[in-house]
Amino acid sequence: MCLMRTILIFLSALFLLSCSKKNLSEVIVANSDFVMPQLMSTVNVHFKIDKEAINDTFNLIIDQYLDTDLAIDAMGMNVVVTKERDATMEFLGTKVLTTLPIKIDVSKETIFKNITGNGLLELNFITDIDIDSLWRLDTETEMASHQWLEKPKLNLGGLAINVSSLADAIINRSKATFEKQIDLSVAEQVSFKDRMLDIIKYVEEPILVDTILNSWLTVKPQNIYMSHIENAAEFSTGNLTIHGETALSSFRPDSSVVGLALPKFSWETNLDDTSHINMMMDISYDEINNYLIENFKGKTFKNGGKKVKIHDVHMKRSGDKLTVVSDVSGSVNGQLLVSGKPIFDNDNQVFYTEDIDIEIATNNIIHRAGAWLFKGKIKNQLKGMLRFSIADNLDQFQSRIDTQIEEYTVKDEVEFKADLRKLNINKFVLDNDRIHTFMTFNIFLETKIYNLGAFDNPTYFKLKN
Repeated sequence: MCLMRTILIFLSALFLLSCSKKNLSEVIVANSDFVMPQLMSTVNVHFKIDKEAINDTFNLIIDQYLDTDLAIDAMGMNVVVTKERDATMEFLGTKVLTTLPIKIDVSKETIFKNITGNGLLELNFITDIDIDSLWRLDTETEMASHQWLEKPKLNLGGLAINVSSLADAIINRSKATFEKQIDLSVAEQVSFKDRMLDIIKYVEEPILVDTILNSWLTVKPQNIYMSHIENAAEFSTGNLTIHGETALSSFRPDSSVVGLALPKFSWETNLDDTSHINMMMDISYDEINNYLIENFKGKTFKNGGKKVKIHDVHMKRSGDKLTVVSDVSGSVNGQLLVSGKPIFDNDNQVFYTEDIDIEIATNNIIHRAGAWLFKGKIKNQLKGMLRFSIADNLDQFQSRIDTQIEEYTVKDEVEFKADLRKLNINKFVLDNDRIHTFMTFNIFLETKIYNLGAFDNPTYFKLKN
């Protein structure tokens, strides 16, 4: 659950990206009253809880409730019940299956002899769990079955006692007590309302994701969903989804009032295991110009006996196209204007222009460029000024993510995994001084929990801040 914070921090690395049918982005032109829309995101965490950790924590909890000298009276015999060995607990959907082996010690003092005996009894309980939209937890436990592993063996000394009747009497007298104690234990195990309040407060804190652009990311959770829990060989697994508003601003939003109430909760049987973070990020032409100058200024493009040398270069908007304006010399002198409509191929993770127009401006007069600029090597080199491959950089971004994860991993307690699956750009909105880029980060998040007590430490989230 604390991965909610982790994913937000990961965005700081991913935001360095300034730059079926084909899955292409849409390009539109901003009108004069363009307003950033409210975007929604889902953060999905696939969790795996070590079953040993579940049982260890459960046994610690149940030991607080199970009186070690729980005594009952059955058929005039004094009966002492203790836990024989650790109980086992397994989640199955919205039910908890508990197996509790107990030792039964019976005794009775008579004027003839002190009668003693013991046996082993296995109790099986089913607990139904329900959490309503307001996070009210309801648990109801019933003993589903029982079996004697060893029936009480009595040293009667001539006194006749029906062992089967004694066994039934012990179960009938202890059933309600055990159901209550198991119910309380399970409730404490799965009750995480207070913990979620702390997490929501933490999540809603604005995060500085880009120090150069002074960009602040804010997430406002609205709904939380959890899948039914399934059992695997070593882990209990499920998905937790937080659905909420996301926003990016150039100033730090007010965070004086956060986390006063939890979002609504509901069970959901089928949840996506991938997070989809929807953002709108502004890329200014000044940023693009810095990239163009760094990568193209001073370069010479040649083809046969023709050549053009790039001196100064910048980008501007021309209607629904982007135009790279370059001061050039060589086979042509003046300003070279290379225009094209921006496209992002989401399947191949490449930003490019499919068709370009090439014009020459001399003495403030724009001419159609010579035919030699429209074919061959030079044309492809000019198109390169309007091309950027995201795929080429995914390994670098994954490396940054892995570095962030190390700060949140606690050896033998909590382990995190985050895999960047794809960056999806849905549309570009071309404005006069910037490009509004609507994007979706698709990231697989997983947490393995080996110690349920790790999140109970009140300093854990503070230390990881």
